[in-house]
Formats: sequence, structure tokens, C-alpha cells
Amino acid sequence: MDKTAISVQIYNETYVLRTSAPQTQVLKIAQNVDERMKRLAADKKVQNREKLAVWTALDLAAELTELQERYDKLLAAVRER
Repeated sequence: MDKTAISVQIYNETYVLRTSAPQTQVLKIAQNVDERMKRLAADKKVQNREKLAVWTALDLAAELTELQERYDKLLAAVRER
């Protein structure tokens, strides 16, 4: 699959990403990351970009873990039927 360059804006910084993912998906993900970084910067009073990126990664990982656990429980319930 061919990769295309997609420009995204995250926390006032432009990144050019080479990806085979659909542009709409990449833009939606980048917007999610941008919004989380801005929210966490305000909530945690963090200005350091590197620390803010780690907080954002942890925030996303926590959400992913919670969703994975919920998915596993639902899948187990469906399999029991």
C-alpha cells in the first residue's frame, strides 16, 4: 500500500506523517492528541512539551487499557451464550 504525506498540527507544532492510513483517520487522531495535550497542559499546569507528551501517552494508554478490559469482558459474555 502506498504511503502519503499528511500534515497535522499538534500542540502548535506541525508534523508531516508518511502513512498508508486514510487521511480522515489520521486527522481525527491528531486532533484527539492535540485536544488532550491542551487539556492536560491546563489541568496539570505542565508547560514542558516532553512531559506533556508523556502525560498524553499515559492518558491514552489508560483509556485503551480500560476499553480493552471492557471489550474482553463483553467478548467473554458473548462466548458464554
